[in-house]
Amino acid sequence: MIEAIILAVLIVAAAVAFWLPVKKRIDLITSGKSTLAFDDFGRRLGRWFAEVVFQSTVISQRRVPGFMHALVFWGFIFYIPATLHHFAEGFGFSLLGHGVVFRIVSQVVSLWSVLVLMGILYLAFRRFVMRPEALGKHLSATSGIVAVFITILMLTYLFGIHLFPPDSPAYKINWWVHTMTILAFAALIPHSKHLHLVFSPLTTFTKSFRLADVRPLDFEAEEFGAVALKDLSTHTALGAFTCVECGRCQDNCPAYQTGKVLNPKQLMLDLRQGYLTKPADAGVLTDEILPVEAIWQCTTCGACTYQCPVGIDQVVPILELRRGLGAEGEFPEPMTALMKNLERNGNPWGYTQNQAEEFLDTHEYPSYDGQEVLYWMGCLARYDVQYRQVSLAFTKILSAAGVGWGVLREEKCTGDAARRAGNEYQFQELALENIEALNAANPTTIVTTCPHCLRTLTEYTQLGLNANIRVVHHALFIEELLASGKLQLTGGNGTCAVYHDPCYLSRYEGKAGCDAPRSVLRSAGVNILEPRRTRETSFCCGAGGAQLFNEENQGERVPHKRTEELLATGAKEIAAGCPFCPIMLRDALAVKDVEDVQVKDIAQYVAERLG
Repeated sequence: MIEAIILAVLIVAAAVAFWLPVKKRIDLITSGKSTLAFDDFGRRLGRWFAEVVFQSTVISQRRVPGFMHALVFWGFIFYIPATLHHFAEGFGFSLLGHGVVFRIVSQVVSLWSVLVLMGILYLAFRRFVMRPEALGKHLSATSGIVAVFITILMLTYLFGIHLFPPDSPAYKINWWVHTMTILAFAALIPHSKHLHLVFSPLTTFTKSFRLADVRPLDFEAEEFGAVALKDLSTHTALGAFTCVECGRCQDNCPAYQTGKVLNPKQLMLDLRQGYLTKPADAGVLTDEILPVEAIWQCTTCGACTYQCPVGIDQVVPILELRRGLGAEGEFPEPMTALMKNLERNGNPWGYTQNQAEEFLDTHEYPSYDGQEVLYWMGCLARYDVQYRQVSLAFTKILSAAGVGWGVLREEKCTGDAARRAGNEYQFQELALENIEALNAANPTTIVTTCPHCLRTLTEYTQLGLNANIRVVHHALFIEELLASGKLQLTGGNGTCAVYHDPCYLSRYEGKAGCDAPRSVLRSAGVNILEPRRTRETSFCCGAGGAQLFNEENQGERVPHKRTEELLATGAKEIAAGCPFCPIMLRDALAVKDVEDVQVKDIAQYVAERLG
């Protein structure tokens, strides 16, 4: 009886020690702007099972440590009935009985105890002996304590089942060691990174299906972006307390990997510290929570978000904070020309509409008037001398396939660079003009050669674009033409090219954005070489997030690092599917004095193989 009372008191004490700090963090999270998303419940549930229960992201991105972590996680799921039985035993009754059910459960849990021991010992060895950079320079005391706790739990369970007789003093001592370890573990969780055990299932379930998803600001409601902690979204706050500090984002961030200040892992940890130590109205970029320069180094490539095993989107707070700075006109100096050109001429470089008109007239581009496809050219296809060759190649493909097409002569920049730079007001001005023209044209399908235009046009539905209009990248559209037999190509000549995956096509569009370009290139007779980082794990060219219009003045240049990876394949041609990437890669090739390597778009390879 006395032991049962002591046990009850200890359980209550551990529950209070667990709940009070968790409650504080829940209050901080729910003070954020916006609400968590629970729409499309079935799809979210399927993703939740894949990423949380089956640990798909954890395993796929780091196979060995990921699998070992999964063993520990799965072991604790199997431990639930055994743990409930254990505490019931302390109050004098048996939850599982002493028959067949108990024997089956104890054998299964015993097996998992061995697997969990194997997993936790490997993870401890990796953290404290191998010490990869991603896990941090300093040894984590709480990580060491947790590893010890888990080891004790597994051993005491095995001892209690297989070593000590149930009526022996050793069994009783072992039982209490097991009990106290569980309760101490519960009290420790809220004060360590292992709080992700509580929050990550919710973070993963409620994360957007769209990478770097920010909703339009409502200027009439006086929304002007994030300045203080309270201005950040609820999911961002949730992510700050979910971060498991694994460093996968850090390992894949092009800014951090080229010596910049920005570290997406540290960004989330700094936000967490800010939430815990600063008032809600504390300025994020002025109260020493985050360094301002880090915010402007992000290429919005999404590598961090793609890698995160606990559902955090690190790009979102960066975009939220850029919008807060943008509302005050606080852009990096090199970006001021971008903003002026967009305002005066409707494109980032200040070209005049007459220059586009001259190109369209010279090459007899038809205006859109109900044809099968509206070809959204994008600024580079309308104005840039080199990229116009891609536009001509693509329109040649459409005509060869018998596809009726036309363009909007009044097309303006989608506003991609303005939005990623934080100038939401300018983005919406451009967007509303384009939306009016697009809704009036009412096409069934829009095809674009620019993944940045593709992403931004799909965002237009939040501002009034007809949601029934299909927007597709030219690689996917060409793949469809080939599959349907509308497009016929002659045999290739065995050209070898390394394919560079654009971030806004591979990660933002997912598997289809990786498969379609390769399928099209193979159909054009190209032998594809793959760089070290490829498909969804591709390394950014450095142009996204409006960085094409900014300056890299710290560390190695991102496109230089990527170009080295591409050149390492030995290819003499680089295939791309985005207008920004060739600009960055050609610049890097010139700096490296490499003259015998060409950069070509997917459409150019196909156009060369037309019968």
